[in-house]
Amino acid sequence: MDNSYLKPREEVVEKIEYFIDQNELRPNDKLPSERQLCEVLGTSRTTLRSAIKRLIIEGVIYSKRGAGTFVAPQKLARNLQDMESLSKSAMKAGKVLSTKVLYADIIECNKDLSRRMKLTLGSKIYCLQRLRLIDGIPAMMELAYFDYSLCKGIEQYDFSQESLYRILEEVYNVTIDHGSETLSVTYVSEQEGELLDVENGTPVFYIAGNVFTEEEKTIEFYKSIVRADQIRFSSILKH
Repeated sequence: MDNSYLKPREEVVEKIEYFIDQNELRPNDKLPSERQLCEVLGTSRTTLRSAIKRLIIEGVIYSKRGAGTFVAPQKLARNLQDMESLSKSAMKAGKVLSTKVLYADIIECNKDLSRRMKLTLGSKIYCLQRLRLIDGIPAMMELAYFDYSLCKGIEQYDFSQESLYRILEEVYNVTIDHGSETLSVTYVSEQEGELLDVENGTPVFYIAGNVFTEEEKTIEFYKSIVRADQIRFSSILKH
């Protein structure tokens, strides 16, 4: 491939990916040292480090302080066009999903939530914030709001262990039919970075959306930030 149109960093990014492919390196295999890579790829350390940083953000490789750089395991894939839970997606991919509850309480609906969830001001809402980890690595922070009239008493459940959607469906007979969401890019704050174990200002996916019943009753409004090196999103294009 002719790389003459690429900037030095992008050219080295492609060379590293080609090196991984040609040497059949597998997830968690170690890459050569910086000095060796510079010699093999014919580049400077400054350009190499910039390319490595780019590939770490993209989730192609990862770095361990004092140990070197390694090929990253495959990201968890999420289809933007289905309602499959994160736990089911992780299970299908052979990954272990764990959850830490950061906040859980009953709150009153403010103006913003009233508009988003089509509820009267002051209505009770169950607010749940969770950190989701894939194979022990923080991957996503979720902040979700639920119409409490549909699930009174739901605060008694421990959602670090229980499946939220399973409880809604099996205990409260709330049938999740469809949803809508938007996806964009944002940058983590210092506090978010600490929880997600990334540097302050790291780019992440930002997702916001609603979940509805078949009758268009709003069940949930949610906001999530997702590490791009841990989860990738895909969609099926139809003619």
